[in-house]
This record gives sequence, C-alpha cells and structure tokens, in this order.
Amino acid sequence: MGILKASLKKQLVLAVALAAATGAPMLWWLLHQQHLPTEAITTAQAFVRDVERRDYTAAFGRTLAGPATGTTPAELQANAQRQLCPPARVEYTAPFQSHGNRLRRWAAGRTLDEPLVRVEFAGSPCLFGITLRRTAKGPWRVVGFASHAG
Repeated sequence: MGILKASLKKQLVLAVALAAATGAPMLWWLLHQQHLPTEAITTAQAFVRDVERRDYTAAFGRTLAGPATGTTPAELQANAQRQLCPPARVEYTAPFQSHGNRLRRWAAGRTLDEPLVRVEFAGSPCLFGITLRRTAKGPWRVVGFASHAG
C-alpha cells in the first residue's frame, strides 16, 4: 500500500510539473497580448457612422463638448467637415495596454482602463484619429478627432 501511495505521489508531482512547464509559457504569452478597449472602439466607430450619415446631433451626443469637438452640433459639423476623412478600418489603439497591465491594476485596486484612449483609423486617403475619455459615469466620450499625416 505504501508503494502505491508513493507511485501516485510521483505521478501527481510529474503531472503538476508538466502542467506548469507547458502552462507557464502560455500564461506569459497571454498576459503580454494587447487588450483592445472594445467599448472605446465601438463608440469611435459609432461617432464616425453618425458623422458620415450627417446626424450631427447623435454624433454630438457621443462627445464631451469642447473646443476640439465643438460646443454645439453645428460647431461639430464644421469641425467634421474640416477634419473627417472617411476611415476604412481601426488600425490600432494607444496607449498599448496588455492583459498583464490590467491584471496588475486590478490587483492594486485601481481602475482597469486607461482614462484616455486614441483610436486610429487607416485604409482611406488619410489617417484619422479619435481621442476618447471615460467619463465618471462610465461611458466613453469623444474629446477630439482629426485627420493627420502618417
């Protein structure tokens, strides 16, 4: 009976060691992958759709009114006509945030998301970026947008 327990113990230790050896690289890889702020991206894409449809009231409702966006739907329309080029696809978001960054923030009791995110679009005649800020109540709001050189 003692030999059987020792054999099971060795098998268990071997199984745990094998799981750790194969799981640790996978966990390291996962923690270093980029977290995409999907809510911010969705808000940016909805803002672009509203402007492309010329629904400036709806687009204005997605902003934190200010000089970079406009303080009225009419000002937003004027800014959009100067700055918006038709973006094709989301290219990247900045700043880079990995799943590991979020895990560390969670462990420290801090908010998980960056307070300010830039969503960059590409695939059209010009590059276009939208800057968003998370509000105190939670949703992301557009605080700036502009076409720019690469």
